[in-house]
Amino acid sequence: MTHLFISHSTRDGGLIAQQLSAALEAAGHRCWIAPRDVKPGVPYPGQIVTAIEGSAGLVLLVTPAANESPDVLQEIQLASTARKTIAPVIVSGCTPGPDLRYFLGVRHQIPWSDARGTTAELMRSFPAAALPRSTIGDAMHKFVDDARAAGSIPPVAGVESSVDANQTFDVFMLMPGQSKINVIKVVREYTGWGLAETKQIVEGFPPVRVGLSMPKARAEHMIRDLKSVGATMMPLAPHKS
Repeated sequence: MTHLFISHSTRDGGLIAQQLSAALEAAGHRCWIAPRDVKPGVPYPGQIVTAIEGSAGLVLLVTPAANESPDVLQEIQLASTARKTIAPVIVSGCTPGPDLRYFLGVRHQIPWSDARGTTAELMRSFPAAALPRSTIGDAMHKFVDDARAAGSIPPVAGVESSVDANQTFDVFMLMPGQSKINVIKVVREYTGWGLAETKQIVEGFPPVRVGLSMPKARAEHMIRDLKSVGATMMPLAPHKS
């Protein structure tokens, strides 16, 4: 079965790319996404060319860093030359820069909402048969495993022995539970985010990061308070800058 190539800048689109990839795979598509699918010991450029030319199409995450990335531009050029369908996903209202617009032309642009909503829009361009083993649960656990392997959700074994006074932590939530309103309220209390922003994050494809670079005690209190309103939480994760 062919796959979708997810083109993005890891500088500001890595987490969204992983969430979107997991949602697309849950919907029946295989995805090729770096660094997850890069094979060690094999030249990187050739892998990119092969993955794009063998794909059913390319999904581009348009972010500020993607506009400035020569690698992203090269991927779009390769997909255009290979006459692949290109689906631009606009993150946070970012406008494609002149170089990207040269290849995108008048293609329909999909605004990023969350992984599920964006996947529903993408399925109009890339219909896929359901995969027997690609349930939401399977995709969620695969995403967690891949994210840990990539270092975006670090393992927590031995955290206590390695914590120093300046160490901060991220808080990840698997499921909000039945009381989403109370979960949103708790997250806002700890982060100061706006209502719309918090709602979008809480409703994203799990796991979602609901706390960023917090002192250990505050992060632990946040996990405790979110659990008290029914959320399913992941272990504390050391923040990586």
